[in-house]
Amino acid sequence: MTSRVALHRFTRKERINHPQDFKRVMKSGRRLSSKNLTLFVQENRSGFHRLGMVVKKEIGPASYRNRVKRYLREFFRLNKQQIKGSLDMIIRVRKGCTLTRYREAEEELRGLLIR
Repeated sequence: MTSRVALHRFTRKERINHPQDFKRVMKSGRRLSSKNLTLFVQENRSGFHRLGMVVKKEIGPASYRNRVKRYLREFFRLNKQQIKGSLDMIIRVRKGCTLTRYREAEEELRGLLIR
């Protein structure tokens, strides 16, 4: 029996870390775009969602890049049960990113992922 807390974790197995996985999803996955984000989505056979993020140095200083990554991880952690199927997702932050609050990131991701 899993507790509510365990459902809302972002575990190691839910991360995409290997460069070949990033390349595969970005090359052959479906691409969805919003003002600040580009989302690459591809079905997987693992039975759970996996998340990878690309936030280049040109986005801004390290503190801003880390804050944006925290927003993205938090959205994934809280909303992964609402996303249908089992997917590999890569979120790439676009160059002119203007996200300053979690709610802004949440609105954009909700529009891309949860329809």
